[in-house]
Amino acid sequence: MSTVHITQITDLHLGADEQETLGGVTTFDSFNAVLQASEAQGRGDNLLLLTGDLASDYQAGAYQLLNKTLSEKARDAIWLPGNHDNVASMEANLPDFPRVLIYEAGNWAILLLDSSKVGQPGGHFSGAELAFAEQSLKQLAGKFVVIAVHHSPVLVNSTWLDQQQIDNHHRLYELLVAHGQIKAVITGHVHQHHDSLWGEIPVFSTPSSCVQFEQHSHDFGLADKPPGYRWLDLHEDGSLDTGVEFLKDFAQQCDRSCAGY
Repeated sequence: MSTVHITQITDLHLGADEQETLGGVTTFDSFNAVLQASEAQGRGDNLLLLTGDLASDYQAGAYQLLNKTLSEKARDAIWLPGNHDNVASMEANLPDFPRVLIYEAGNWAILLLDSSKVGQPGGHFSGAELAFAEQSLKQLAGKFVVIAVHHSPVLVNSTWLDQQQIDNHHRLYELLVAHGQIKAVITGHVHQHHDSLWGEIPVFSTPSSCVQFEQHSHDFGLADKPPGYRWLDLHEDGSLDTGVEFLKDFAQQCDRSCAGY
């Protein structure tokens, strides 16, 4: 099979209607602008990987709006929840995009994990999720694997965000090392571009499709950066290429006086 092409879009924070804003940016407009930019890059046929916080506050209407938008554009998409999402509502209101936990294509598999914890902004893997990960990795023996998850398992050097790191990340790490063919972990949540290593496993965190957080900050703050997304090319030999793109012509500016979200 040829190279698997993926576009990761994360932290959409859509509302129940097209007027929802976050930090002064209309999130439906910024999401559409990201889709258009990806298409202009020649990636309109890419699989979309949506890594959580698809809604601003788990509104049914936000998922309905997303379902309508992606259906009208005839896009293929897989998704996982973030701390602003509700899985039951996602499943009920994304009828054209049923939940996928393992996506397989050629020599590759994407394992989509849920790091959200009800009522908490930080990341945590339940016992059931870790058991699912262990079972799935055994099932995927012989495949090159990308792990997709909302929260970061590594520090991003921002004091307030690092408090929301997956608190039991070490338990997943042990499973990934045992598998031996984990090629990357792809995350959202941190609203910024951050690449690092988790032991020897690359971790790629991706900018939001709306507003970005100030990097290396002690407290919450928005950065003067436009919406962004990540592309990934997964090659047959187990190598991958990836990069982050920021929109160059998005007119809306974030309100940097915003004190939270």
